[in-house]
Amino acid sequence: MTLAEVVVALAIVGITMAGTVMGYTNCAKASVKAELQQAANAKAMERLEATRSAIWAPSRSMPVDQLITNNFPDLVVSLDQSGTNLNGTLATIRTTIAAISASPPLRSVHVECVWQFQTGEWITNSIETIRSFDQ
Repeated sequence: MTLAEVVVALAIVGITMAGTVMGYTNCAKASVKAELQQAANAKAMERLEATRSAIWAPSRSMPVDQLITNNFPDLVVSLDQSGTNLNGTLATIRTTIAAISASPPLRSVHVECVWQFQTGEWITNSIETIRSFDQ
């Protein structure tokens, strides 16, 4: 073998190893991002379930209305990562409740979970539903 062949072989091995390492790190980042997105979605669903359990009974003899935005202030939570001892990424949960119609009484409930990925990218997980009053 000549020196030129050895140098070319080392270059090919180096490029292959660099590609393998970069592929592994990209897969690891994508895995962490997917896990955080799933955790953010779960936190948003928890808040949506809290709005579903709020009492909204305008037709009772003593009307009750707990389904208002002020009862669901912004909340800062940690997006837990299973299998790690890390505190997780902080996220802000925002809840917006708006009237859709008066007859029949319907309200829109919109929940956002906003968080920042380690690359600096801001990500928002949103869930929206429509709710009618309690009978």
